[in-house]
Amino acid sequence: MLYCFRGGLMQNKVSMDNIAEALNMSRNTVSKAFNNQHLPEKTKQLILNKAIELGYKNLDTVAKRETIIHHKNIMILTTNDLQNLNFFLSVLRGIDNIVTKYNLNLLQFQYGKIHQFQDLKDYIRISQVSGILCLETFDESLVKQILSLKIPVVFMDSTIECIEYSGDFDIVLMENRNSIKNMIKHLIRTSSITKIGFIGDYLHCLGFYERFVGFREALFEHKIHYQSKLNVTKADEFPYGNQEALANELKQMDELPELFVCANDFLAISTIKALKLMGKRVPQDVQVIGFDNTIDARNYEIPLTTIDTDKEVLGNESIVTLLNRIKYKEDRNRIIHLKTKPIYRDSTK
Repeated sequence: MLYCFRGGLMQNKVSMDNIAEALNMSRNTVSKAFNNQHLPEKTKQLILNKAIELGYKNLDTVAKRETIIHHKNIMILTTNDLQNLNFFLSVLRGIDNIVTKYNLNLLQFQYGKIHQFQDLKDYIRISQVSGILCLETFDESLVKQILSLKIPVVFMDSTIECIEYSGDFDIVLMENRNSIKNMIKHLIRTSSITKIGFIGDYLHCLGFYERFVGFREALFEHKIHYQSKLNVTKADEFPYGNQEALANELKQMDELPELFVCANDFLAISTIKALKLMGKRVPQDVQVIGFDNTIDARNYEIPLTTIDTDKEVLGNESIVTLLNRIKYKEDRNRIIHLKTKPIYRDSTK
């Protein structure tokens, strides 16, 4: 069962009447939820979420009624809208399989710019969250604050710095380094290429960084000189999705590489569009590879060579790892890499 929270705090005093009006319910129904009288579990949680969203001031009183939520509560924490909806819908299917099996309540909190960390803390306390699954949570200061709560956490990918932290957490992500290295080595052997560039901010997250390391290792193992001038690795603020902006960056290169290694499929498709604006053909003039094997990678006009990741397995493993972390809090932190496989399509020769 999934409950979502996306709102922010209001400045004016919030009453039960406000909550009832926002939910199109009677004040009596809201009162029953707060006084732990008989109501469907889903209705109680809906009212509680709305109370938190609107900034209801008597939440501490509500929180003392521990029977409001009977089952173990797992919270999915996201930051703003997930960038690749299809990817995460598949991940959520994997999560839902375990949630159903163990009769868990699945909550969601979307942490945006309108929020203060206290909003998140209040939601966790009131909802009696047992563990947190973080998706696309790559802000270092937020990660540190989450770990300070002393609640079991699993990060589905994370910041590069997170591996140095201590706390009740694990990291689950796809195998990145070897999979991208082996694909590049294969293309070096089959296409006799020596000029290879990288597209994407490799400091964006641990997964991107590992892919960049795999890229560097492939060059090293084939004694190919690394040339940073063949890369576009600007920080995330750069509009990588804007093909004109990306094309302008590529035009500044003295020569284009023979292969662009892109940190994910979104960047790969954007790179192909930018090359097309420049009159370059893929793969005849420049080969391009991505990562993730998204729906867009399969359906794009030039089907993309990429690394396939099993998104449902990723979701499944993440929630199982979180349940184990909740049960065995004293265990050592783990970084779990899940197997991938190469997919060769028309964006390479």
